[in-house]
Amino acid sequence: MSQVSVSIEEGLAPERAWLLLPRPIDDWTQHFLGIELEAVQRVHELAARNSRQMAYLVQPAAGKVPRIRYTVGMAKEPPPKWIWEMEENRYTRASGELAALAAEMATGTGSQRQTMQRLVEHTAGLFGYDHPEQRFNHGLDEVPAICGTARGSCVDINTYLIAATRSLDIPVQYLAGYWFHPQRRETLDMHCWLALRLDDEVCFWDLAHHLKWGVERLAPGLNPASGRRVTMSCGRGLRFDTPHGPVTLSHFSEPLWVLPDGTTRKPQLRIHINEQDGSDKVQP
Repeated sequence: MSQVSVSIEEGLAPERAWLLLPRPIDDWTQHFLGIELEAVQRVHELAARNSRQMAYLVQPAAGKVPRIRYTVGMAKEPPPKWIWEMEENRYTRASGELAALAAEMATGTGSQRQTMQRLVEHTAGLFGYDHPEQRFNHGLDEVPAICGTARGSCVDINTYLIAATRSLDIPVQYLAGYWFHPQRRETLDMHCWLALRLDDEVCFWDLAHHLKWGVERLAPGLNPASGRRVTMSCGRGLRFDTPHGPVTLSHFSEPLWVLPDGTTRKPQLRIHINEQDGSDKVQP
C-alpha cells in the first residue's frame, strides 16, 4: 500500500477558486483505496463529459489551502474495459502525413509489437528530451508529422506516438501520474506513459524515460529508469463542468485551480510517496 501526499506550496487559495483533483484510476498496477482531504468546505465527485475518468471538485475552507492524501494498493484484478476508451481530438488525431508515415512503417512487419518497435525507434530519432516553452503541435487540430528533429517532454513524445499508433487502429491509452526516482520519495511534477494492446497482450512504453535517462536499448516496460509510479488518470483532452464553466485539460494528473474567469492555474506542488510495506522504502 502507498500513500501519496500532494502539498500545495501556497499560503492562501485564490479568491473564489475551486480545486480540481484527479481521482486515481484502477489500472494494471494499482487499486485506488481512498482520499483524505483537509481544510476543505465542500467536495463534489464528477465525471468527465467525454470519458469515464472521475475527478474531485473541492471548495477550500475560508483562508486555507487544502491538503490531499491518496491511498493506493496493488492491483487485485484487471482494470475496467473502459480504460481503453479515448476520444479523438486534437491531442490524439494524426494528420494525413503522420498517418501515411505510420502506415509505411507498419508495412512488412510480422506483428503489432514489431510495428510499435519501429514507431518507437522512429520517434526516438525525432525528439531530444526537453521542456520547450511551446509544444510541437501547438495550435493545431491534428498531430503533425515532424520534419527534422524537435525538443519535447514526455507529453510531446507520447502525443506523437499515440496519434501514430491510433492511425493504425492499435489500442493505446495515455496514462498520467507521478514517477518517483528510486532514491527519492518526492517529485515536483507529473509524468506520463503509454499502455498498448499489441497482438492481444498488454504492454507499456515509456520512451521519454529512455531518452531522459540515456537508456540505450529501446524496449517496452514500465520502468526503464527504475523508480515507482502512481497513475492518476487516463485519456487526453478531458472536459469537466465546474461552477466557473467548462474546463478542458490536455492531461490530468496534478491539482488545478479553476479561477472565477474560467481559466485554470497549476499551483506549485510537492508530491511525496510513503510505501506502507514495513520498510518505508520506495520500491523499483
